[in-house]
This record gives sequence, C-alpha cells and structure tokens, in this order.
Amino acid sequence: MKHTLVAGMILGLLALAHPLWAQTETPTQNIAEVVVTATRTEAGLDQVGGTSLSVITAADIEARQFHSLAQALRTVPGLQFSSTGGMGASSRVFMRGADTKNTLLLIDGIEVNDPADPNRGADLANISLDNVERIEVIRGPMSVLYGSNATAGVINIITRSGAGDVGGYVGGEAGTYSTTKGYAGVSGSGSKGGFSLAVSHLETDGYSLANADNNRIPHAGNTSEDDGWRNTNASGKVDIDISANTTLTAVARYTEAVMDEDEWGPGYAGDRFTTDPVTWAPKAAPHETKKGRQESERFLGKVELRNQLFEERFESVLDYKYARQKRESYAQDRFHAYDYTGTTDEWSWQGNLKLGSPHGVNFGVDYLNEKSDSSFDAKEDARTVSYWAQHQFIYAGFDVVSGVRYDEHEEFGGKTTWRIAPAYTFPRTGTLLRGVYATGFRAPSLYELYSQYGDTRLDPEQSTAWEFGVEQPLFDAKVEVGVTYFWMEFEDRIDWDSTRVIPGQAWPGGYAQMDGKSNTSGVEVFLALYPVDSFNIRLDYTYTDTEDVDGSRMERRPLNQVHVGLNYTPWRAVGLNVDAYWVDERQAIAAAQDINGAAVEVLDDYFLVNVAAHYDITDMLRIYARVDNLLDEHYEEAWSYATPGQSFYVGAKFTF
Repeated sequence: MKHTLVAGMILGLLALAHPLWAQTETPTQNIAEVVVTATRTEAGLDQVGGTSLSVITAADIEARQFHSLAQALRTVPGLQFSSTGGMGASSRVFMRGADTKNTLLLIDGIEVNDPADPNRGADLANISLDNVERIEVIRGPMSVLYGSNATAGVINIITRSGAGDVGGYVGGEAGTYSTTKGYAGVSGSGSKGGFSLAVSHLETDGYSLANADNNRIPHAGNTSEDDGWRNTNASGKVDIDISANTTLTAVARYTEAVMDEDEWGPGYAGDRFTTDPVTWAPKAAPHETKKGRQESERFLGKVELRNQLFEERFESVLDYKYARQKRESYAQDRFHAYDYTGTTDEWSWQGNLKLGSPHGVNFGVDYLNEKSDSSFDAKEDARTVSYWAQHQFIYAGFDVVSGVRYDEHEEFGGKTTWRIAPAYTFPRTGTLLRGVYATGFRAPSLYELYSQYGDTRLDPEQSTAWEFGVEQPLFDAKVEVGVTYFWMEFEDRIDWDSTRVIPGQAWPGGYAQMDGKSNTSGVEVFLALYPVDSFNIRLDYTYTDTEDVDGSRMERRPLNQVHVGLNYTPWRAVGLNVDAYWVDERQAIAAAQDINGAAVEVLDDYFLVNVAAHYDITDMLRIYARVDNLLDEHYEEAWSYATPGQSFYVGAKFTF
C-alpha cells in the first residue's frame, strides 16, 4: 500500500506534466531574490517591511551539503535546537527562546505541525532537502497571516518549480555509520508550464541513541545497541498554464521512515528498562529483548488555482491543502505500543489588489479542519475559520506592512490579532531602520483539549511582541553589519500541571493554564564580509534570555550562541565551506537524573566545526566530500542522548 501510494503520486504528477514536455525556451528567474512568506505575496528581499527574514537557498544547501533541515537551520540566528539523537531522531526548534509549539513549519504553504502531537508542534526529523529551492525563515510573530502556532515565527520550505530545458540529475553518497544515500530528479518547462520531480532513499546503521560517551548513565549493554534509520522521500510540483491569465499548480510530497528507538527510564535514556517488582520504579535491563522502533509516514498535497483578473489589477488565489502524518511505535519486545495519525484539510482564498505604487492590499479567508486519531484516545477534530487583511505602503524609503486577523475556533470562540512592521532606508547612507509590533495566539491542541489529560475549558495562549533593528552596509557593500533587539511575552500559557486532579485518573497530572507570564528577550547581531568575489564570511551572534512563569530559565535554551560561516571558491569548479558553531550551556529538563538519582541541571556547552568541499570534474559531474563534527566533540542537546561524532562522507552527482 505504501509503495503503491508513492508510485501513484509520481505517475499522477507525470501525467499532469506530460503536456509540458513539448517545450519552448523559457527565461529563468532568480528565485532567491523573491520571497513569499513575509507577505503571502511575491516580494523582493527589500520589500518585507520591518520583518526579520533569513533565506537559505538551493545553492547554500548544495555547497554546504546540508543533510537535514535542522542542520540547514542552524545557520540562522535566533534559532535553538533540541534533538534526541542524530539523523532521523526527533528534533525540535525553539525560535527566539519560545516553545517549539510557537513555531509554524510549512512546506509550500502546507502545515507540517502535527494535530496529533501533544502540543501541535512540528518535528524536523525525516524532512529531506531534496528538490528544495529555498527555505524562508521569519523570526517574530506572524499570527496575522498564518494564525495559530505562528506566535514566534514561521519556517517555509519552498520546493523547486520546473524551468528551462528538460534535464535531471542522479547521485549517491556513502559515509560513517554505514550510511548510504541515493537520489535522482528531473525538471523542465515548456509552452504550457513546468514540472519538477525528485526521489531519494537513505539508510544508516547509526549509533546508540543512549549516549555511550556519557559516564553518568549505566553502560554494560545499556548503550551497546546501534539505532539505525531508513528514510524514503518522493516529491513533485507541476505548474500548468491553463490560459494566459490562469495557472494551476499541484504539489505532492511523501515520506516514509523507520527509526530504531531507545527508551527513557529513571531520568536517562537506555536500550531497555524494566520495572522493579518491589518499588515499581524503572531500572536498566540491558540484556532483555531490544530493537524498539518508530515507523512514520507523511503525505502532503496542495492544489492551487491562480487567476489574473481585470487586466491583471486583481489576483485571485484559491488553495486546497491536505496533510496526513502517521506515527506507529513498536516496543522492544515488538508489540505494538501506540499509533497516532494527524490530518489537516485546509481551504483558503486570497485576493491581491494591485492598486499601484505606493499601496498594496491583500485579504483572504481560511478554513481549517484538523483531526487526531490514536490508539489511546477517541478520534477528535476541530474547525477554525479565519479572515485576514493586510496593507503595504512603499514610498520614498518607507516600507510599512500592517495587518489584522480574526479566527473563530469552534471550541473557544473568536480571537483577533494584529501586526505592524515599518521600515525606513536612508537613501544616502543605505542605513535600514526596521521594527515590528504584533500580537499573537496559539489555539490549544486537540490533545490538550480532548485527551484523557486535556481540558475543553482551556483558552488560547496569547502573546505580545516587538523588535527593533538597524542594518548598515559599509565600504561599497563589502561589509554589512546589523543588530536586532527582540522581546516576546506569553500569557495563559498551556503546560503540564503535575498537581491537577482529573476524576477517574489513578494519579495526578494534566494540561492546564499556567498562572503568570513568561517572556523571552535578546539580541541578534551579524557581520558579513565580502572582500573579493571568491571569498565571504559571516558571523552571527544570538543572546537569548528566557523567563518561565516561576522565574526560572526555560529548558534547553542557551543564553549565548555563535555561528561563523566561510565560503571560498578559488575557481569556478572548486568550492570550500566551513561552518563553526558554539552553543552555551543550557538548562536540562526537570526529569533528568544520573545513575545515582542525582538531578542533572545543566547541559554542557559545545563547539562544532563542519567542512564541505566539492570539485566539478566536468560541467555534468561533481564529486564532493564533507566532514561533520571535525573536532569529534562529544555533546548532548538532550540529556543522555548521543549526537554524531566525527563523520566522513563522499559522493558524486551527475547532471544531464
């Protein structure tokens, strides 16, 4: 059934693409200079108002050989990460110190945040970067345009559209931990549109997720089992010009993955735990049956109809988006432990009114139906209807974006949010001043509302945020420097309350609204140098201060972090990239303990260096190599979970 779905998706997109193969020469566009997430319309990088925006291009991904979404996002300031292992393991992002549930993850505008996840967060694991044109990262609240889960920011992965002559690529790589990967793709355009298709498969034997280098947890067989990962991806996009004024776009993406798992016991990870028959406390059982695993599937689809009306003075965009995400876990003795399936159906209509300079107006309506089905709880769903409007004013150095949104959720009712993001560029010096003031909200997840630990009386979380930034080009733009100060405050925050008593439950605990407010604040600083065309270097520094409702620092968020990226291209056929990261110590979760039962309060700081190089033997054949964790740093992003050591990879790509 799984492989039939993949084959059907590919054949369907090929059928749509078939009329396009009678191609004509089509001019290409530099997509990297155009973004869509900041305003929900195509806009230049200098036409997004006061928004904090970062773009990772396809060229960046290929040159730096990023193998995962999390690795690519580490180059973006203001983002912190928590991973329970290496490739394939669960990975979450904290944007500007906010909870992971406050960041909305999109692929071509399709929501990846899982309705079956306890807090409707997004897991970065298993998201391949094959067929990706660019990744747009908006730091700061975007509830006005995207509703719930966008209170800290939005990450939107844009896949490739077909352009130019029909061509393709095929490649493969191999490396440490018995890792192998094969991938291929084909794309092109013709007189009636374009298409882009890609497939990939990766396998690795991995290493023990329970950290064998951590001397504060038990070993002797409790960290000896390698935890492998298998991942298969297929994706495609087809654009069809139905008429001179009408375009139909179809997008589909399918992912299938299997990840070996370790367990969490009395405060740390291990291959296998059992229950003490006297105390009923978990204890290590390294010699019992192992090989727990999680199987996951993700299917995303989108159909979009875009019309230019009234002599192209008005654009109508009608979308249908669908996402289905399924997770199944099998325990160490191979019985079926649980399964979760989350689905979203979303209809949206957007109108873009082209009034001409200096004004632009956009407005729309969204309908979202989200469902969760699990082996533990009854199937639940919730519907939200949203209305939004946005105005942009660009004139004489000013660029001001403002908007308002109203969401009507069937459980808690209505919520209004608004945002204003002004910017001004001084014409003589090029100095850019920008700022944002916005409100946001996050609806309670289906699990927080309807599960056995939920509460249908929960209100949405609310937030207020502002930021101010200055950017300055120097020495004919060979040097760029910028600084941004940000502040976010959250109230009515939903979290686990261990004291809550639920009738019928054997022990206390459940989701509840927290008393008090939490906040995050900090500074993002960058320095970019472009001394010559063949060499550039960028330094990013982020300071993030967090305060929970009880006054303590929030878990797993570093106070300081630094990234330095270096690109050197001495010849057209040769490229060298170096990325170095320093991440400050972080607060561990409250449940973290060592083998003696002592609380673990802090995760150590760490320093990573990754190196990637390539050489183009011909215009069609590239060979490449990379070293991850060059200095073989031993570190943890989550207590007792291992991360990759020094790793070597080599590969080749043939383009035709």
